[in-house]
Order: sequence, then structure tokens, then C-alpha cells
Amino acid sequence: MTRGNIRTPLFIVGIALALLAFLIMFAFGIVFASKSQTGTQLRVVVAGRDIQAREPITPDMIAVSTFPATAAPPKAFSRLADLSGFSAVVAIPKGQAITTNLVAANPDEIALGASSYLPIPKGYVALTLPNSEQQGVAGFIAQGDYINVLAEVNTSQFSSISPRSVARTVFTRVHVIRVGSQSVAPRQGPVQGIASSITVVMTLCDAQYMEWLIINATIKYVLIPYTDYGEAPADPACPTTSAPPTIGPQQVEARWGFTKG
Repeated sequence: MTRGNIRTPLFIVGIALALLAFLIMFAFGIVFASKSQTGTQLRVVVAGRDIQAREPITPDMIAVSTFPATAAPPKAFSRLADLSGFSAVVAIPKGQAITTNLVAANPDEIALGASSYLPIPKGYVALTLPNSEQQGVAGFIAQGDYINVLAEVNTSQFSSISPRSVARTVFTRVHVIRVGSQSVAPRQGPVQGIASSITVVMTLCDAQYMEWLIINATIKYVLIPYTDYGEAPADPACPTTSAPPTIGPQQVEARWGFTKG
């Protein structure tokens, strides 16, 4: 056998071995790349329960879960604290990753069509009160705050004896759920002026008394410190389970005693 005839099979074997080595390394590369991608885990905030549209998000309704890097949704929140002050724009089912397009920090950014629901506790109604700079703490009342309501009334509405103007604190720890009117247009800049109204929640009984005071008294609001937030104690003169048939000067005087003292 000549030398040329011997080299030809060896050359072919060498090419085959090189090709086999290349295929093996290529396969290993794919396996290692796949393991590397699936092995990277990202922290993502998810809904711990079903969250309704326009519902304020609180720490008890969210949790942190881990997602593979390739499966983690874009623009997802990674820390619970990052959602402080946010509300759901649409309904978010339990387990859904929370992304920036599902929540909003400004209530005005929530679409009108998302839901007509307001966060009104059972047994309460929403009531819109007039507001101004002098009346509403120069515009510092914000959604989520609690306020006390002051009423200044002339006692001539209750008695002709020694008429005078008297001020009383008529409601305490009233929860503000909205400031101003609803709008789908985002607010521009940090200065927004003074909203002409605030929306609060009250029992139907209290709401009827409040309506009488709006018509017949001068109303002002006192912003209380956050350490005093919480539900106001029940007033036996105005049970939450029923509403009085009519509210007039007699009922108002019996409840707050403007002519006394």
C-alpha cells in the first residue's frame, strides 16, 4: 500500500473525530446555557389574594415570589415597600405578578371604566363635602386622611333666648376617601391648587346630620395626626343600623347642645 493510500483514511478519521468533538461541545454548551438561564431567579411582588380594581394596596394583600429570569414579567415590582400608596387600576387575581401598568399612585390615573366602586365599608355611605383653603386646612387634606368636623351655628336657630354664635366639634375621625372630582387626566406638576370638595364615608344617620349642618352652619375641618387615625367611637344618638326619618333643629340641638354651656 502506498503512503498516499494510508493517509486518506487517517484524514477522514481525523475529520470525523473533530466533527464529533464539535457536536459534543455544542451540545454541552446548549445544556449549560439552559441551566444557567433557568437557574437565575428574580424576586417579584405578586397578589396574595384577589385585589379589586381601585382598591388601595396594603402589605397584607401582596407577597414576594421568585420567577425564573426568562419568565419574569417586565416592569414588575421586586419589593413590597415599592407599592406603598398605590391602588389597583384593574382587578388583579391572586398569584398575578404586579407590574407598573396594573397599579397607580395617583387616583386620577385610574381609568373611569375600570370600576365604579369606592372603598365604602359595610354600613356606611360616601358623602361629598364642600372644601376651600380656609375650610380645608389650606389644601393639606389628602386621600386616606382622617379629619374632625367643626360646626359654627347661631343659636337663634334653636332658641330666641340670647342668640349667639357657637362652635362645636360635631364629628371626629372622619375618613377621607377622595379629594376633588374624579378625572382620567393625570395631574401636572406638584402644585394642584385647592380641591373644591372632599369625599368622606359616614353612616347614613351621620350623613343626614351632616347635610343639615352644611345647609345651616359654617363648616370647617381639622386634620388630625396619623397617630389618632382609626374608626370613631359609635354615637348612641345616631345608631349605624338605622337612619332618623327627619333631621331639624330639634334633633341637632338634642345631639350636640349648641345652646348649652
